[in-house]
Amino acid sequence: MGFDSGKIPIDLIDSFKQGKGGLFVGAGLSQSAGLPNWEGLLNDLITLAEKVSYKPNKEFIDSCRELVKQPSKYLILAQELKDFLQDSFRKYIIEKYSDKCPPPTDNHIAVIKFPYQFIITTNYDTLLENAYVKVHGKQAKVHSFKDSPDIAYDLWNGRPFILKAHGDANKAQQGVILTENDYRQILFQEKGYQSILQSLFTTKTVLFLGSSLSDPELKLLLSFIHSSFHGGGPSHYALISEEEMNSVEAESWRKNFNIQIIPYSPASGHKEVSEFINEFGKLVAS
Repeated sequence: MGFDSGKIPIDLIDSFKQGKGGLFVGAGLSQSAGLPNWEGLLNDLITLAEKVSYKPNKEFIDSCRELVKQPSKYLILAQELKDFLQDSFRKYIIEKYSDKCPPPTDNHIAVIKFPYQFIITTNYDTLLENAYVKVHGKQAKVHSFKDSPDIAYDLWNGRPFILKAHGDANKAQQGVILTENDYRQILFQEKGYQSILQSLFTTKTVLFLGSSLSDPELKLLLSFIHSSFHGGGPSHYALISEEEMNSVEAESWRKNFNIQIIPYSPASGHKEVSEFINEFGKLVAS
């Protein structure tokens, strides 16, 4: 049995057909290409911290390795490692997610073919941009949280774009968002960016792909624009593994963020994610 296309809401399909759809691409799609999840990223940074010339004491490393076992402490650990590594952190991001970025997967290729208005991603990598080149033979319009005027122009003029919401490995010297402190700085320094995100979620239907609703990066983004979800805005949809979402949690996400859950089976290496992407692509193209 494959993914049941009857689970795909008609309103979601119509939104994309009418040019009113956007995508949020989470870490799951990057992980399927071979890039690390949060635990893997933090373990890489801990290993890097052991190698730098100003090597920390054993107590620091041991404490980091204890914290990485606790998902609820990921953001605390990320802050400490980023502060400690400084420029070595930026070099890691550039090398891991840009210089040595793996090729895009079939899912990235299929997603790029959707009739989207925008793609938001919290991933630093260049998988989506590289997929865009493969599909369209030219460079995608890519923005980061530093580019509010350009985002506003493209949105107003209906020009599809990719928004690297947490930063771009190709522009890591501009900064990347990894911690709650990073978000607090954006709130004060990038006022236009907050307005842009609010506009995207209040004027378009957003489909979340490759996300877990427990992901720290998704929680940061949603908390950043929490006020946007209250009122008469459009419904949003998230393809989520049925193992991580019960009916009470699903109702909470609907009420708090206007996000309706589309469940899928995680069996056989989450193959139903690919089946959903392929089926949805056919439906919005027909």
